[in-house]
Amino acid sequence: MAKAKVIYSARIIKESAQELQGTEDSITHPFDETRGDLIEFYGKLTDQNAYHARCLRVKTDCTVNLGINILEGNETTLKERFTNINDYGQSFNEVISRVSLDFETTGNGYLEVVRGIGNRVEELYHCPAQLVTLRPRYADSRFYYNNGEDDIKFPLFKKDESDKNSLIHFSNHTQGNRHYGLPDWRGTVNDIELDYYAVKFNQSFFLNSGIPDIAIIVEGGEFSEEVEKEVVDFFSANFKGIENAHRTLYLPINGVDVKVRFEKLAMEVQQDGSFDTLRSRCRDNIISAHGVPPRLVGVVTSGQLGGGGETQGQLKIFKEITIEPRQTMFEAKLAPVIDGMESGAKIEFQSFDVSVLENVSMFYPSMVNSRILTINEARKDMGYKPVEEIEDDETAKFITGVDKKIDDKDDDKDDDKEKPMLELVKTLESINKTL
Repeated sequence: MAKAKVIYSARIIKESAQELQGTEDSITHPFDETRGDLIEFYGKLTDQNAYHARCLRVKTDCTVNLGINILEGNETTLKERFTNINDYGQSFNEVISRVSLDFETTGNGYLEVVRGIGNRVEELYHCPAQLVTLRPRYADSRFYYNNGEDDIKFPLFKKDESDKNSLIHFSNHTQGNRHYGLPDWRGTVNDIELDYYAVKFNQSFFLNSGIPDIAIIVEGGEFSEEVEKEVVDFFSANFKGIENAHRTLYLPINGVDVKVRFEKLAMEVQQDGSFDTLRSRCRDNIISAHGVPPRLVGVVTSGQLGGGGETQGQLKIFKEITIEPRQTMFEAKLAPVIDGMESGAKIEFQSFDVSVLENVSMFYPSMVNSRILTINEARKDMGYKPVEEIEDDETAKFITGVDKKIDDKDDDKDDDKEKPMLELVKTLESINKTL
């Protein structure tokens, strides 16, 4: 029987035509004429507002720091590997948390994957987003990483490739840039800066005010050299700083007809709370842009119980439209990496249980243990006095220990009335359900 003869064979190469044109070696970061490199700018902006920084951390913690479920694979082996994932002694949780924080801060996160013998994934490293630059698809590698001296080439991580070192790009796609991700909260940049400069303005008023409170006017005479020197020394050494407010200057002047009068120059400090109103508005805009429930960033109303339907609804929306999509994206990107560690292994990131709000005694310990709320924030929300910081080994004892409810009118009476916190929480929960 005659064999079939292959007359012609061709390999079809599929490639997008969007990036076939051009000669640029790298794709520059998103850029603004006023703010410069936006990836670097967004990173530095974190230091300007506490609520902004807290929102970034809350979203990071809720996405990747609440725990990992091993769905398939050797649980003992994977947990051991997750404990020490690189030469820096970092855990899998530490590395992916840094990548996730970069993702929330700049819209881009990068993970370096190191393969060993047999194409097995051996190590994982975080690559700071500010140091990574994309390259066109027709380039010989997908990324540049600047180590401070040179631009190191990195290929894109692919499951079936054998590159020893490669990168995974976690990108928050927006219509603002074709190549790089951008953060969802960027629309509130002006609020972050406005709040920052409002604080700086007030700080400068107290520390660096250039207008004296009063002018000293001498009529019918003049200062002697000694007195003039005393005036200059007083204003240069004793006028700046809040600790020097309301000081008195004594001026010895010789002459019967000499008159000294004082004229007020500094404007009155407005006490109408306009700065408080401005800062509160900026704070609310920042938190809203992040989509984080105010309770999770420390904006709570004293005395409200955790079982309120409004709070439960906010957390459910936050979980479903903000956290779960992020977890799905991270899990999908990491799936071939985990499989490369152990064939067939799968994981998922744990999420917080919204139903825990139905039981107040479960809600607050859960939020504190997950580092989403601090102990004092939980206490404030429940109507308790804050406590001084305690040692880690005493935390469990504190949460289940004894304490007393705030009652300004009966503080003296209640000094000796102590009840276990959990018992008191259960009582309040019962009252709340009855109401």
